[in-house]
Amino acid sequence: MDFKKQLVELKNKLLLQKLSGNLDYEFETELEDHPIGNQDTYRLYYVNYHRIGEGYTKKPSVGRINWPCKPFKLPEGMTREEAFKVLSYLTDCIEKEEDTEMCSLKSVKLLDSILDLERLGFKRVKEIDESKIINLFTVSGRILLFKKCELYSKYFEWYVENVTLDEIVDIYAKCNMEFKDIVWVPKDKGQQKVLMFNQKK
Repeated sequence: MDFKKQLVELKNKLLLQKLSGNLDYEFETELEDHPIGNQDTYRLYYVNYHRIGEGYTKKPSVGRINWPCKPFKLPEGMTREEAFKVLSYLTDCIEKEEDTEMCSLKSVKLLDSILDLERLGFKRVKEIDESKIINLFTVSGRILLFKKCELYSKYFEWYVENVTLDEIVDIYAKCNMEFKDIVWVPKDKGQQKVLMFNQKK
């Protein structure tokens, strides 16, 4: 099947969903990268769009969760691309070890809390000028609705797939720092794992 025919079929499918009142097409879209500036302050930012009253009313309303985290600067000597790899690796660790849902608010909040660990080298700042912050978005829910909001013009894909521990160790070594992997430890014997961090020996 050629590309043009696929597009026509997709368009017809979306049209049928709209006419039938089915809003599932709002999940089925791709986000595109937008240019970012040379700012040196970053912030994790979770966004979720959802429908309130779907299945109960003919015109469900739109719900939105906006969760900007605390701004930070990168470790000294670490490039933007290297930092994105570090953040991606830590995200993968969180979602694997804590069995946390991908692209969830919990995952973003845990990642933000890990950045407070001094040994990782990220530095918190009290930046209130939005124009000086690059937002690292995690978007879930009805993606199409996010594409219609004002934040979309600042979106770009920062997450890097399949980053290895060796890559992270090398990045930190270049910055004259030692990276020791994050491990999750139980609070007390027999209890479920909790939010604590330790260094592997």
